[in-house]
Amino acid sequence: MTRDLQRRLQKLESQVPRQPTEQEIREEFVQYFLICAVAYYLGDPRPEGSVMEAYMRALGYPNSYEFHKALDANGPDFRERVRLAKTKLLEKFGVSLGHEWGEIVDAFKRMEAGLPEQYQAYCR
Repeated sequence: MTRDLQRRLQKLESQVPRQPTEQEIREEFVQYFLICAVAYYLGDPRPEGSVMEAYMRALGYPNSYEFHKALDANGPDFRERVRLAKTKLLEKFGVSLGHEWGEIVDAFKRMEAGLPEQYQAYCR
């Protein structure tokens, strides 16, 4: 009987969607923030354009078709473009991944302070 009950409990638990951990939530926020920062500071944002259009330009894609194709594939070329853009963004704010974490956080704060409301809203 207890084995049957345990099996039922496991089945019920497997049907409940897993809640993201605090760490996963933070990591996702940082990724959205970096997309916004790369888009704004490197993507030649336009008043009528979207954050993703600026991000596409920052990564060097000529059109949305090529960008979405690369995004969906998430291949080595796309990942390298993202890595280079993040490196360039950090350099623009005077830091690199070799700096102390506190210095990188200070650079993030300066980046955030310069983002317009549209970009800040997208990051949330």
